[in-house]
Amino acid sequence: MERGKQRPISRRPSVQRGDASPSQGLPMTAALKTRPAERPLSPLHRIAARLDEAPPPTRKRLIAAGDALADGDFARAESLAAATLPEGGSLALRLIGLVRERAGALPKAFEALRQAHQQAPGDPDGVRDLARLARRMGQPALAADLLVRVRAACPGDLADAQDLAAVLRDLDRCDEALAIVREAMTQAPEAPHLWSLLGSIAAQKGDDADARVFHDEALRLAPRDAPILANAALARLDVGDAAAAKEACDAALAAGPTPPQAAAVRLARATARLCLGDLGGWDDYAARLAPERREALAFDIPAPRWTSATPLAGLHLLLVGEQGLGDEVMFGSMIGDALAALGPSGRLTLAVEPRLAPLLARAWPAVRVIGHATTSLAGRLRRTVPDVEPVQAWAPLGDLLPLLRRTLERFEGAKPFLAPDPARVEHWRGWLSRLPPGRKIGIVWRSGLMAGLRSRRFAPFETWGPVLATPGAVFVNLQYGDAEPDLARAQALGLTIHRPPGLDLMQDLEGVAALCRALDLVVGPPTATTNLAAALGAETWIVSANPNWPALGTTGYPWYPTVRAFQPDGETWEARLEAVARALAERVAP
Repeated sequence: MERGKQRPISRRPSVQRGDASPSQGLPMTAALKTRPAERPLSPLHRIAARLDEAPPPTRKRLIAAGDALADGDFARAESLAAATLPEGGSLALRLIGLVRERAGALPKAFEALRQAHQQAPGDPDGVRDLARLARRMGQPALAADLLVRVRAACPGDLADAQDLAAVLRDLDRCDEALAIVREAMTQAPEAPHLWSLLGSIAAQKGDDADARVFHDEALRLAPRDAPILANAALARLDVGDAAAAKEACDAALAAGPTPPQAAAVRLARATARLCLGDLGGWDDYAARLAPERREALAFDIPAPRWTSATPLAGLHLLLVGEQGLGDEVMFGSMIGDALAALGPSGRLTLAVEPRLAPLLARAWPAVRVIGHATTSLAGRLRRTVPDVEPVQAWAPLGDLLPLLRRTLERFEGAKPFLAPDPARVEHWRGWLSRLPPGRKIGIVWRSGLMAGLRSRRFAPFETWGPVLATPGAVFVNLQYGDAEPDLARAQALGLTIHRPPGLDLMQDLEGVAALCRALDLVVGPPTATTNLAAALGAETWIVSANPNWPALGTTGYPWYPTVRAFQPDGETWEARLEAVARALAERVAP
């Protein structure tokens, strides 16, 4: 997992009208009776619309295969479709691809769709199927290339324009996406999904006011459309209006969304509820791992998954870290409570990002701490625990939140729970003592992942100027990744940020932890580094953006006792960092 990636609960891409499983909706027989007047959006509808081209016996078998797919009988569906070959041609191969996709065999599905395209290279529906699957498999650039080909063949198709613009937005090619949407809107100025897409592009570009206008227009045109309501909710979260976001999510769930759409909406509602201080939002947070979500992490653990119906007392439990590294640290604050719930006869094994394992093993000697491994298969991240011993049950670490953090009172008395290597702390104290006089301030200013919407959650480096110019503060670099261009820019302005010699800020978390503990203060956005510093008990200032769900509706940061939180308040980054600079001047004053 990327170093420093603390994931927001609610994430782009926005909810799309096509966010449905390939066989979502009606069986093939019903699809034949309900063919839309315009080009159908459902892959199964697209095949149904072409069945008149097949000979009657082939047509009958393909209809039966489509019905079996809708019933979830994947083996029968593929067998029936395959039995029509070669007469069934590209239609049969496309149906086989949909069956395999629904069954989760994405590479095999792609191969079937590729063969269908080879048989009918001029069929735009075959290319559309390939593009949809490429996007699902985490290949948006390939999806964009395929959709460009479709657009060249069918230049007036609004659905193709919408699909291509959405993929380009996901690739952070917002200007190209915007041009496509504007062109499409000349044909359909009152198409609500185009307005909604325009809003999501504006949000990604940081144009919050325009985004809200566009989403409001989409809602005016389609006030009961689930994806449009969901995208409006995301836009409201971006500007800190959690109450309006929750209201939009509630309306979206009442509008009959597809399972993938419902999972995305529940995750957005979790963010809204937690921002409002409603910790019942942990129930919605379960949607983070819903298999219907393309982005959801999957687990391959050889044990039953724990549920709240099973008492923890006396259990041998495996907890597996999830989300980003910052979340693993933050959720690690529950480990002490988990041990207490397991009791003296219980046992705990903890699987975390391997770089965290030594720190957590030192903090919890009674816990067996091992590393997890993450791979990407067919566009989905899968997590395993290679060295796990037999356990009675396992759970993603976040599954304990509803049990152990159901109310804000359960956060009271929070204590530091990580401990650095004392010898390495002394090493860094010695190095810091040789720097110029003044308070030693560690600084980090961005995440390791800055593509798309994530970039707007972090202040541009140049806005940190007033902080870096604080008299009496001596700054130490904690920024992992390629920080050299920013460090050189600061130096050119006469602002020095000292580089800790010989320390790999990306890989050596033991060294980073020791340095954080030796510093007088750590300042930065919510990243793995600031979470690590706070978990160690180092004085930490966290400068957050919307949606700031870890604050849980408070003015602080309940997870840690030594954090001062600078909350998003509607001001510009410049104004907010001026406030941080004033606070820092007071903090370092003699």
